[in-house]
Amino acid sequence: MLNLKTTSGLLVLALAGMTSQAAAPSLSYEVNGNELIINYTGTLLQSTDAVNWTEIASASSPYKVTMGDKKLFFCAKGGSDTKNITIPLSGTVNLDMIWIEPGTFMMGSPTDELGRDSDETQHQVTLTRGYWLGKYEVTQAQYEAVMGTNPSYFKGADFPVEKVSWYNAMDFCAKLTDIERAAGRLPEGYEYTLPTEAQWEYACRAGTTTALNSGKNLSDKNKCPEMDEVGWYEYNSDSTTHPVGQKMPNAWGLYDMHGNVFEWCLDWHGSYPSSAVTDPKGSSSGSYRVLRGGSWNFNAYSCRSAYRFDSTPSDFNRNYYGFRVALAPVQ
Repeated sequence: MLNLKTTSGLLVLALAGMTSQAAAPSLSYEVNGNELIINYTGTLLQSTDAVNWTEIASASSPYKVTMGDKKLFFCAKGGSDTKNITIPLSGTVNLDMIWIEPGTFMMGSPTDELGRDSDETQHQVTLTRGYWLGKYEVTQAQYEAVMGTNPSYFKGADFPVEKVSWYNAMDFCAKLTDIERAAGRLPEGYEYTLPTEAQWEYACRAGTTTALNSGKNLSDKNKCPEMDEVGWYEYNSDSTTHPVGQKMPNAWGLYDMHGNVFEWCLDWHGSYPSSAVTDPKGSSSGSYRVLRGGSWNFNAYSCRSAYRFDSTPSDFNRNYYGFRVALAPVQ
């Protein structure tokens, strides 16, 4: 559902949840003199072009804006969920985690999907236990708060951390687990880790079956306008990473699942099964670990929900390798 109204150069939108898994937001407004007062539930986003969106992290309802000549767009997306959690990493740095309900989905891609690779055999996957996944890719500020270092090439506190190996990412998860266990905040039977491929793709899709989690397919393998609203990739990134959370989130409220940096997953790269599976962990051994999601320097087909990339787990010398942390059942 889309509710659209305009007033004095300001465009206000309310976007209903894309699937039943996301609570529907609400948004209304009133004008008081030269002030626009927005009442909303969910997450408030702002844009100057209705394509690139940024979460207003400090916003609370009612949110007040002074009206002027500059055109602004607002939308409320994704309802509040009391299972979502925020982990304090330092006095000024938090880690926001989104609760992902268990469920069943089709992993991989249909044979007619543009840009499809042969290792994307479509098969049914059931995840029997819910888990939390980082709302954003791990930022440089978050990585430094836990690890005390920042290896990234493109510097910026809110930029995703990059130039990290699979081992670096796992070390971050292990250290965070120890910190949260000592603080008494670790749910029983859960640990901080990398998501499995299945957990990553299930969360990325958020109920969609299309190439992108916006519900859209690609119109071109390389330069694709459908990518502009959901992720930074080769044709809109200006050859750099970008601060997390600037593009539209998916129905779960997860940002940058397409583009910005590739995200390490827990699994070894291997062949998919052709039959239905439950709580898959991937291959038991291998030479390469999986990365998902595409990056700022790859083309559109490499950013699809089903696309699989791989690299040696010790490879850290890439300014397009990052990760997203999961709080998941102990394997």
